[in-house]
Order: sequence, then C-alpha cells, then structure tokens
Amino acid sequence: MRHCFSKWYTDEFGPKEIRYNIPWSMQLYCKRHCLEAYLFCWKEDSGWSIDADYEVKFVGKRKSFGVKGTVRFDGYESFANHMLPFAKANSHLVNDKLKVEWRIKINKMTGFDDEDSSGNKENDDIVLKVKEEKFEVDKKFLAENSTYFNNLFFKSSDESGKTEIELEDVDPQEFKKFLKVLREEEPIDDETVEEILKLADKYDSKNALKRCEEFLIDKSKKPLKMKFNAAIQYKLNKLKKNCMSNMESKEDIQEIAEEDARHFNASVWKELLQKALSLD
Repeated sequence: MRHCFSKWYTDEFGPKEIRYNIPWSMQLYCKRHCLEAYLFCWKEDSGWSIDADYEVKFVGKRKSFGVKGTVRFDGYESFANHMLPFAKANSHLVNDKLKVEWRIKINKMTGFDDEDSSGNKENDDIVLKVKEEKFEVDKKFLAENSTYFNNLFFKSSDESGKTEIELEDVDPQEFKKFLKVLREEEPIDDETVEEILKLADKYDSKNALKRCEEFLIDKSKKPLKMKFNAAIQYKLNKLKKNCMSNMESKEDIQEIAEEDARHFNASVWKELLQKALSLD
C-alpha cells in the first residue's frame, strides 16, 4: 500500500483499501519531535489474528528509507507503527509531501474462514526468474503497473497458481532497474531511460512510459534525435510535440531524418516536411 501525504503534519489518514478481503488504511501521526507511521487493520470483530512481516518505506525524490519488522494484528492491537524523527522525514519530502509505502507479507491467519490460507492468493508474492537471478515481487502491485503482468498472473491459465515464473529475453540488471523505477526507489536518468522505455513498452507499463516521457521533456540532456525517435517508437505524443517545437533549423530535421527512421509513418514525414517549410 502506498499513499502520498500532503498534510502529513495534521495527523492525516490515507484512504481505506481492501487487501485480503480486509479494509486497511495508513496514517501519519505528528508528535512533538517525530512522526509515527501507522498501518491499521480495520477488522472489527474479535477472535482473529494475522502474523506478518512488514516493511515501511519513506520514499524521497532520490532516496528512500525503509524499516523491516514483524507484527501481529488482532482484535486487541490491530496496527503496526514506526517512529521517524522530523529531520529524517524532512529529508524525504517532495514538494512538502511525504510518500509512505507499507508492504505486508502474511505468514499466518487464524480465526478466518480458511485458516490454512494466508489470504487471497492473488495478493501473494511470486518469484520471477530472469536468467540466473530471482526477484520476489508483489503480484498485485506489478499487475497494477503492467498489463502484461496482470494478464500473466491473473488471466493466464498456464501460469495461474505458480510460485515461480521465468521471464525470457530480458537482462536481469535492466529488469532490476525497471522494478526500482516502478517502486519509485530510484529516479530515471539519462543512463537508464532507454532501458526503462524498452521494458515499459515490452510489459505495457503506462505509468513507467509516462514517467520516462516526463523525464525526457523536463530533465534529460539526450540529443533531440534520440528523443524524437523514442517519441515515435513508443507513441509518446507529448514528447513528440516538445521535440517538434525544439527543432530550430533544417539541420535538426535532417539529422533526425538521417537516423534509422523505418518506424516513421507517412504522418510523421508529413509533420517533418511541414516543420521544414515553416523554417524557410
């Protein structure tokens, strides 16, 4: 679960979300010298318990701070919490907002209809094998960020129920960077943007594509021809419009046209011609 707290200094609650058929919510509680991050389990009756491992992360623009632990949720104490000094909290603010992420791995549930179950299987972690490396991922989180993985985990009868799936035709280091970008653990930069674009397209991750597009428009020092080719190849219309407005000479257009432009269709060539004529 993730939430960006815009009023973190006012004991703000995040929205309730249903996980494992149970409502949960997050809160930041502002004390005198620190913040307390809470994760509440809102199951109302008694006679139940959930034993779990957790990780709470405070996600900044270029770094994140995380703490792991174990917790028991039950009818008497149905929350997990962690204290964060104000100095640490301030170092992770982005535009005066604090992004918090809780990850829960349920180990045992008692007092539920199916005591042998650790919750809804669609929410369990799964191992993705990429060549010789293995990545443990949250199926629901990855499915929310990728149409490919949503279909793989929840709509493919061949892969349904598996605890490990092998991915082909992908470099493990590139996939690791892709996961970190999705989790907002690392920013996109000029060294990684092309790798992230390739995997975002491969796995149909609209969120990752959008973030790459925003980076290429606002921050990247990549040459114009690279940006324009990426805009056409990955159908990034805002980036294409930005590139067209930044073409200041016929030499700029010629340099783009001399690239491997087999993926340019007639409409793209028409736009380039119109731009060239406007520069006369």
